[in-house]
Amino acid sequence: MLLGNQQQSAYANVQVQANASVSNSFELICMLHQRLDQELDTMIFAIEEKQFEKKSNAAQKIIDILTALDASLDLDNSNELIDNIHNLYEHSIAVVFQASKDLDASVLVELKQPLTDLREGWEGAMQLI
Repeated sequence: MLLGNQQQSAYANVQVQANASVSNSFELICMLHQRLDQELDTMIFAIEEKQFEKKSNAAQKIIDILTALDASLDLDNSNELIDNIHNLYEHSIAVVFQASKDLDASVLVELKQPLTDLREGWEGAMQLI
């Protein structure tokens, strides 16, 4: 391994920041949704393999991503679509907490579909701009 864990983490943070600095808001939202999907897979795997530290780390990353995505919504000028997305993010956070507490990967598997549908919607919107 050329880089230690600390150096790899620093490099990854720089990559994310560099990507975010050149991205428009749709690209950033899509990047966050892709990372969200990866972290859900990690948490599911960690629960199934009883890797509790990995599960906890993935759960925290998922919650951080969902919080950032929710914060990006303009709730002051919301409409039904924005309200529904906000409710999905809030529900997702609750599901992740519960799955982490109960060590229940099945609820995370169920959660992936609506989040995947939303990600695909954002990706489709990005193609229109």
